Amino acid sequence: MSKLNRLPMILFALAGSAVAAQQPPPSDDSAIVVTGEKISKEDISAFVKGLTKVGPSGHLSRFEHEVCPMALGLGAAQRQIVENRIRAVAKAVDIAVGKPKCAPNILLIVADDKRAVMEELWRHHSYVYGDVSGKHIRDLIRSPDQVAAWQIDGPPMADGRDVPIDLKTGVPINRTTARASRITAAAYPQFAAAVVIVSRDALIGLTTIQLADYVAMRALTGADPTHLASSGPTSILRVMAAPEGSEVPITMTEWDLAFLRGYYDARRNLTAAAQRSSITEGMTKVPDQRK
Repeated sequence: MSKLNRLPMILFALAGSAVAAQQPPPSDDSAIVVTGEKISKEDISAFVKGLTKVGPSGHLSRFEHEVCPMALGLGAAQRQIVENRIRAVAKAVDIAVGKPKCAPNILLIVADDKRAVMEELWRHHSYVYGDVSGKHIRDLIRSPDQVAAWQIDGPPMADGRDVPIDLKTGVPINRTTARASRITAAAYPQFAAAVVIVSRDALIGLTTIQLADYVAMRALTGADPTHLASSGPTSILRVMAAPEGSEVPITMTEWDLAFLRGYYDARRNLTAAAQRSSITEGMTKVPDQRK
């Protein structure tokens, strides 16, 4: 069994000792809620740029194969709601979803002590962090933020297929006949897995749907809410840092859904700059439902 396939079992064991019984309330909400507000193209462009921190000549990484969510540290009912909701969000933007009992590759841990769980992973299962730099891992561990999230990279892709890895050197061998250009590439990156660790204290006042939608946005795209401007489209990504008593979206917003759809619709082999332009253009077509 590969290290990646063992990851869910390892995280399950770690989470079992790090979480407590108190859980956020269950929710029966099932719709991907759409809300209406008028937003300028400039604000949309800033929103997209803030959530896609990749160099202009780089490429946005995505899940190119089936996604399979697993939530740990929640009661059985809440866990099922979260996992089903993430599946529903993925399906809404045409991301392939694994069948029941699939191997999890989107992992949520709700923990009493986020730092302790991350330190345990770093000491004994450092491969869980993939190719994230040691400095960034230390920054994540030391951060007072109540959420930590990262992606594990998979092999590069070309012509819609994984690029094979040379067993002797460990180096990808791209035999594609496709030609690269200034705005396209012969190969592009992909996510193999995503991990989101949330402090249980951060869930006070939130529903399981809000949690699931937040996790979906972070896991499926690698989006970091700390890069969002104070103004711009309303987003479920703002719920964790919102001041107590402030108004927050009850679900994923129309802008979140449009961003996700554009993120996964943009051509894989375009540069990040061209992909951002495509996402922004799609988001500007979101109807103003207040008319």
